[in-house]
Amino acid sequence: MLTLENWKSRRRLILHADDFGMCHSTNRAILELLERGAITSTTLMTPCPWALEAADASASDAGLDVGVHLTSTSEWERYKWGPVHRQPGSEALTDRLGYFPADSQYMPDVDPAVVRAEMVAQIKLAQSLGVDPTHLDNHMGSLRNVHHRLLIELGAEYELPVRFSIRPAYASGDEAEIAALARELGVLHPDAVIGLPFTYEEGQDYDFARNRVIGLLRGLEPGVTEMLFHPSLETDELKAITDSWPYRLFDYRLFLDPEVLRVIEEEQIELIGWRELRDLQRDSRR
Repeated sequence: MLTLENWKSRRRLILHADDFGMCHSTNRAILELLERGAITSTTLMTPCPWALEAADASASDAGLDVGVHLTSTSEWERYKWGPVHRQPGSEALTDRLGYFPADSQYMPDVDPAVVRAEMVAQIKLAQSLGVDPTHLDNHMGSLRNVHHRLLIELGAEYELPVRFSIRPAYASGDEAEIAALARELGVLHPDAVIGLPFTYEEGQDYDFARNRVIGLLRGLEPGVTEMLFHPSLETDELKAITDSWPYRLFDYRLFLDPEVLRVIEEEQIELIGWRELRDLQRDSRR
């Protein structure tokens, strides 16, 4: 059992699928991987078109480890979503068509109160749909920089751990401040967060992706690491949404791959979910 005392005693890994609810193809892949024990957690995008299917599956199986993927971007060209909370000032969160913008460059200009209200609405919507969230993270890192504190504050308010690392792959410059806030508020987070690539270069096939993951697994350090990725099945739906569909299929296959599973066993890596962090955080605050 994970405790604060044994946190660094061994290598523990959260195998995490982002974008639950994004589309039907993604939902099918994630549910299969969860059922087969190939991944340990996922995270729900409540504004997305297939969120209700994902939430229904979560509500019907209390054993599923499902967080809330706080969302303020809508990255695909012809497949879009927008705020769940239509509030005064919410137009600052949307493009001219009423959808979230494609990236987070607009976020520093949005009133923090408007951002907070939308993120709270997304958490409450998940809960109202029967989801018992295990953690919070954010889509495309859109809460980093100016709204980074909000992620930690919401983690404290809802007694949930958050996706954050003091040593991220792409530093925003406020990591020390955010880590100190997390300690002050008693919010737990992984030591390291590793995101698998969204795309690969020409010639970098599935074997390349598998060897890369194997190298990452062998290089894990003691403590808690989250490895996140975006699995989906190969379908006409997914191909219509994004040209990056082959790499989402890679992500679906990787943790069913016998070679990857063998390395996890050889390296004596303990697979955990976000639920373990949530339970520890809540026990520690009582």
